[in-house]
Amino acid sequence: MGLLKTVAALLLVGVIAGAGGSWWVVHQWDQPHREGPQQLIDIPAGVSFRTAARLLEQQGIIGSARQFEVLARWQKQAAFIHPGEYALSPTMTPRQVLDTMVQGQVVLHPVTLPEGLTVVEILQRLEAAKLGKVSDFRQALTPALAAEYGLETAFTKEPFEGYLFPDTYLFPKGASPESIIRAMLDRMQAAFTPQRLARAQALGWRRHQVLTMASLIEKETAAPEERARISAVFHNRLKKRMRLQTDPTVIYAIPDFDGNIRRVDLKRKDPYNTYTNRGLPPGPIASSGEAAIDAALNPVADNALYFVSRGDGTHFFSTNVRDHNRAVRRFRP
Repeated sequence: MGLLKTVAALLLVGVIAGAGGSWWVVHQWDQPHREGPQQLIDIPAGVSFRTAARLLEQQGIIGSARQFEVLARWQKQAAFIHPGEYALSPTMTPRQVLDTMVQGQVVLHPVTLPEGLTVVEILQRLEAAKLGKVSDFRQALTPALAAEYGLETAFTKEPFEGYLFPDTYLFPKGASPESIIRAMLDRMQAAFTPQRLARAQALGWRRHQVLTMASLIEKETAAPEERARISAVFHNRLKKRMRLQTDPTVIYAIPDFDGNIRRVDLKRKDPYNTYTNRGLPPGPIASSGEAAIDAALNPVADNALYFVSRGDGTHFFSTNVRDHNRAVRRFRP
């Protein structure tokens, strides 16, 4: 009987100790470390959980790396944290810190790419946002990637011109150049909804032609109410086999453009120069947004064949060359 009593006593002690240990774990799990500001903590790829826990302790996010590891293993989550940059605070509980890393809630850095930028300008903005170097993005613009997304590149100066869609993007630190380029190409594909594709088919146009026309509209006017009318002028001229004679294509054809279009530039022999060539240029001259794409697909019913800038961001439209010349003298004295 003495032996049985001893065994029973030891079992009771074990139960009490186990209960006490569980209480300690739960108590620590939901207790923040201390007051303090939020910090950006970078968890490198390939590090062990123990190393990550030590890093959190060194930065003052948690009080004890050892306890944090015990808690994580108790929750069976130590093997599931994601590397990346996290916004963490010592006011967070260990449970919140771990959940943030297990769910991969990394910091996302915004970069805004407005309409009307060229590929060169887009890559420069990505570099300015510290998402990578221009040279790294250049290496990601491969013929294989262009073929995968169905880009028509045979006669274009810049194969991806017009296909990197303008938008505000959110990228994590360390995102690869290819993943960033793919995000923009995916956004471009999403813009071509079944309705827009059907409209393009009704016009007898491919996506490439739509993006080319949209880029001309994007560069010609910043006034939303004018886009569909600018489109009408271009469509009307194409139907009459008139040259489009749009200055942005001349500018695109000039290396290191200094801001001034000269008479010799209008005569420049270049496939993109719509003063010397009929039809659309070989490809887009910039990235265009959805509004310009819609305008390219849906010109208003208008007989105008000419337009000239008023100098205030809008244009004066004419149906004949006589009225156009008068408008040019009026607005460009």
